[in-house]
Amino acid sequence: MSRPLLDVRELGARTRTTRLLGGVDLRVRHGSVLFVLGESGSGKTTLGLALQGEHRSDVALSGSVRLDGAELLTPSERARRALRAGRIGYLPQHPSAVLNPVRRVGNVLHEFAAACRTTRSERDAAVVRAVETAGLTPERRLLRRYPHQLSGGQQQRVALAHALIAEPELLVLDEPTTGLDAVTRAGTLATLRELARNGTGLVLLTHDLGAARGMADEVLVLRAGSVAEQGPAERVLDDPAHEHTGELLAAEPRLPATVRAPAAGGTRTPAGGLRASGLRKRTASGAELLRGVDLSVAPGSRTAVVGRSGSGKTTLARCLAGLAVPDAGRVELHGKTLPSDINRRSRRQRTRVQYVHQDARASFDEFRAIGAQLARTVRPAGRADEESVRQGVTRTLNSVGLDRAAARRRPAGLSGGQLQRAALARALLAEPDVLVCDEITSAQDVVGQAELLGLLRRLTADTAIGLVLISHDLPAVASLVDEILVLDAGRCVEHAPTERLLARPGSAAAAELVTAARDAPGAALSAGRNDRPARRRST
Repeated sequence: MSRPLLDVRELGARTRTTRLLGGVDLRVRHGSVLFVLGESGSGKTTLGLALQGEHRSDVALSGSVRLDGAELLTPSERARRALRAGRIGYLPQHPSAVLNPVRRVGNVLHEFAAACRTTRSERDAAVVRAVETAGLTPERRLLRRYPHQLSGGQQQRVALAHALIAEPELLVLDEPTTGLDAVTRAGTLATLRELARNGTGLVLLTHDLGAARGMADEVLVLRAGSVAEQGPAERVLDDPAHEHTGELLAAEPRLPATVRAPAAGGTRTPAGGLRASGLRKRTASGAELLRGVDLSVAPGSRTAVVGRSGSGKTTLARCLAGLAVPDAGRVELHGKTLPSDINRRSRRQRTRVQYVHQDARASFDEFRAIGAQLARTVRPAGRADEESVRQGVTRTLNSVGLDRAAARRRPAGLSGGQLQRAALARALLAEPDVLVCDEITSAQDVVGQAELLGLLRRLTADTAIGLVLISHDLPAVASLVDEILVLDAGRCVEHAPTERLLARPGSAAAAELVTAARDAPGAALSAGRNDRPARRRST
């Protein structure tokens, strides 16, 4: 049998006090697809970096990582970069890690192309090819945008284009479907499947079990830095040998096969709570982001806002919180109009509507411990006694599944899922009337996701907090929310009780999302899993 493209033996990673990985063995061949599954904090991101010979400054690696026979762990940094230059592409979990906020995305892509292409025409062709392969249209309007002018899904695909620009032999992708709606997710996975057919080796670090069923040749399950289970995808996912794998599979959210539609009728009008009416928002160039959107959330009720990537979900959420100022319309809380700009809201008004950011890592100060940052939320509320502040922070972190050790760490020491939980804890410490959560489940493994949604269900039931849940994950949120609002191109195309929308969607956009969500874990992706040759790209 030919030598594997990537050969990893006894890979370990540890800090001075903590083992992060231990005894990991894996092989990846040209055209093969390995899925690494595991809970948040299990070591997936540490493994993804180690596969390139990379690590955080406080982490030491041991063992062997060979790329086409060349060792990546022992050479100098310069030699290591030369070994993998153009051969390994990496997509981090958070697009903000690779997207320069002050530069247009097209200029950066052309610079990447210049590192591996000689002529202008070759560079232009490489950019177009990478952008198209990532599932975007390489039009001038897109390439001239800054990262903050893109939706979360568009940012993810531009970051993927970065990884593809050199046409690498191996792609390491950390949560590549995070933040993508069901339709966009299906397109991204189809793109990756085509890359594998053409000989690219793929390693996907993810909690997306549906994607694993549709694409994986091999599956490796991590638990607390150790390999809990490893083997062919069909065997691991259909007949798991380890109890932890079974727990992950059992927690996977799915839409019910059939839903009994309730009697016809409109959505209820809340007494009190949050109400937005006629919200409109345009970009500086005049493009419409929101077109007359209305939304009502009663105390203790739960509403999901869903839609394709770029449909306006995050813009709506930011308008509700005062982080984006609408061009028209208003937001009311308990019958009183809130200033559109958060800077014009009083301290109490700011605390009553709390926004949990989609990019949790970017919402924290990277140089300060998580606990200290959460404490700043408590002190303005008048609880300035240090001991009570500390106890409040610890208690709230525990409620979202984080321990005291997490409070002492800086953001870099937490996984994406752990940071999302910390961001939720920070919002809860403000004692809000309304929580606006933007993709709060996107970085969670299926077990953590179920726990987090259960926490939100208890919170809204026990405290009458109103919940606005921005999400691409219809199967996850359908069991939690009372109503679903569907956005399409900035316009509300449907607003209905959850049961009715799932059973009888009344708009093309909603029907597309429901259909894609039902098909996601099943045969729609698996049809192409085993029909590709593992052939090596010519060099």
